[in-house]
Amino acid sequence: MRADIPVSCIIDAHVHSPIMKNTKEVNEYLRKLVDSGIGGAVILGIPPFRDLLLKVSYDDILREYDRTKYLIEKFAGEVKDFLTPENLYFMAHQISEAFCQFIKHQEISALSNFTVLFPANLSLEPDALSTILERSTREGFKGFKIISTLFFKYLNDPSVEATIEIANAKGLPVTIHGGCDPGIWELPKFCKYGDPSKLDPILKKYRDAKIIIAHAGGYSAIAPGVFMDETLELVKKYENVYIDTSALPTQLIPLIMKDFPINRIMYGSDYPAVSNSNPKEYMEDVFLTLLSNGISKSNLEKYSHENAESVFNIECISRNYNLLD
Repeated sequence: MRADIPVSCIIDAHVHSPIMKNTKEVNEYLRKLVDSGIGGAVILGIPPFRDLLLKVSYDDILREYDRTKYLIEKFAGEVKDFLTPENLYFMAHQISEAFCQFIKHQEISALSNFTVLFPANLSLEPDALSTILERSTREGFKGFKIISTLFFKYLNDPSVEATIEIANAKGLPVTIHGGCDPGIWELPKFCKYGDPSKLDPILKKYRDAKIIIAHAGGYSAIAPGVFMDETLELVKKYENVYIDTSALPTQLIPLIMKDFPINRIMYGSDYPAVSNSNPKEYMEDVFLTLLSNGISKSNLEKYSHENAESVFNIECISRNYNLLD
């Protein structure tokens, strides 16, 4: 780890777990995270959605791609060759198979600097979902994850409210995906379900719930920052709304640090779900970019671990970084 990263510790507030079949694989996964230099992490589950994905035909994707191809060519010229209908379709199915058999592991949940959030299956009716979420808290999960795009539902859906209601009652955080998603959700027809502004009527009712909007609402390969303005409006309006900056281009993060309240921003990588196969390299890029943009040491500490410690009630225990005088 480079010694010129000027923070005492880093919590990654947004990582995913691939399918892990035994203790050995769990330990290998945790070792990769620790070796990257982090002192803790929030591990987010992705619920099964393959049955819903199968209802979207390849012809549906072709039609939407043809309708919006001009956007890809205009805004995503550098990656347009990757954003083909075939690749988008394949990536969506790949995600449905690689990250969606989520099981809590005692090896993770027993660690004081790692916490696991249970994925809310929005295909369930609110009462059925509430029962499952209640059970998950008894099993040791420390919050919930909502990713509405995968279910083709807006964030004002009754099952979203049911999840936030349970979390509010138990004082647990909810991380909510904001923006598009890899695969077919890069296309506007499906990305629209990641618009955080739809949360507004629910947030009016649950002003004490700890809500974290992932990616600052801005995840998109075609239009990075896609729902960032909508997210900023929510953060300004509701003091219980936080963000993480996972999976965002590093050049956007200094702008976020200057626009959003500093005590409600958290570092995240999205490892290994998107392109962060090397979490250490991404981390270095983020913090060195912030340093070069004049972000103060005290604000870097809040962003790197202090805010996450407070929101997720975990302790950053790493001391792998050398502090600058």
